[in-house]
Amino acid sequence: MADELRKVEAPARGRRLSSEARRAQLLECALAVFARRGIGEGRHAEIAEEGAVAVPTVFVYFPTREALVDSVLDEVARFILDMAQGVHAADKPVPEVLRDHMVAFTDSVETSPDHARVWLDWSTAIRDRVWPRYLELTEAIIAVVRRTLERGQREGTISQKWDADDQARLLVGSAHMLAQMKFAGRPREKVELFERTLLGAVLGHGA
Repeated sequence: MADELRKVEAPARGRRLSSEARRAQLLECALAVFARRGIGEGRHAEIAEEGAVAVPTVFVYFPTREALVDSVLDEVARFILDMAQGVHAADKPVPEVLRDHMVAFTDSVETSPDHARVWLDWSTAIRDRVWPRYLELTEAIIAVVRRTLERGQREGTISQKWDADDQARLLVGSAHMLAQMKFAGRPREKVELFERTLLGAVLGHGA
């Protein structure tokens, strides 16, 4: 009986998965470790422990430290950029699209906190290898938002007093404050007030 209980309680080390599924599982584990420990601290051994696999298994999918970091950052960039592109592809008035983007991002900090934590850490990692990639991601998101703002200016829903690129940078840059407010546990009504204030500024209310 005791032997049977031990079999049930034992971790699923070595559980057979397809190569694709195993890589996805280990990437999720790596994301969790990086979110907890930081981009500069997560190691293969910790990811192996997180995924209940042998350390060499992690090296099969991420052969080097650089490959591991790149894979995690690729996932974070995919998540954030897919969110922006999906929201801005909607056939809605520009103010609604901008509002939806802010809400989607704010909600994601709660529903996918590991992505948000790694993204915040990445934003301060001003080092040769990872910093240019962060800037590239930021510029890609700014371009998505800028195109929507330019549409709003053409349609008359966005003030033409301000430069669309500057306004896009204001919106994208404010994501850090939204994430900070969520992680700090600020009341939802305060977060929503900040979002409305920011959107009002971008729309040119009172301009």
